[in-house]
Amino acid sequence: MEMAHTYDESGRPDSAPEDEQEPVLDEGLTDESAPDASAPESAPAADEEVARLRDALLRTRAEMDNLRKRSERDLERSRRYINESLMKDLVPVLDALDQGLENAAPDDATLREGLSMIRSQMLQSLSRHGLEVIEPEGEPFDPDWHEAMSMQASTQHEPDSVMLVLQRGYTLHGRLIRPARVIVARAP
Repeated sequence: MEMAHTYDESGRPDSAPEDEQEPVLDEGLTDESAPDASAPESAPAADEEVARLRDALLRTRAEMDNLRKRSERDLERSRRYINESLMKDLVPVLDALDQGLENAAPDDATLREGLSMIRSQMLQSLSRHGLEVIEPEGEPFDPDWHEAMSMQASTQHEPDSVMLVLQRGYTLHGRLIRPARVIVARAP
């Protein structure tokens, strides 16, 4: 007797007609009509396996969540500091503008005004991107933010405070770009 082959929608051969199909049993699973002799013995083992798999799933979810958060932090950090090398390159330009202002002839008001406007515009543009000026005059000396060029005895300033800023320092979003070069006061 020859059987007619039928195909499902995807073009694969159908299994045997329903009346000819035999029940397929997976390992450890039984037909519902069969008596369940091993169920009481395998229930604790199955419960342990479920608990182990649930724990593994929770750990994996936590690891994935931590990885996602770490990636977001790293991406945010890289976005914040992407301009750091550009800022380091532009800081000497600000220094040159400061020197130009200091050395401009007092009677050349046009030059002083022009340099001052350029410096102001440049500083505003850079500050919009997170650059901040460190001007610690009168503040206590902090070696993390200041570079001591010398110490001088002074009665007008507190000991270990910044009495003069030789070169401004700069930070980018709180990260030091260049420390302020200062003269530190000491007791006479």
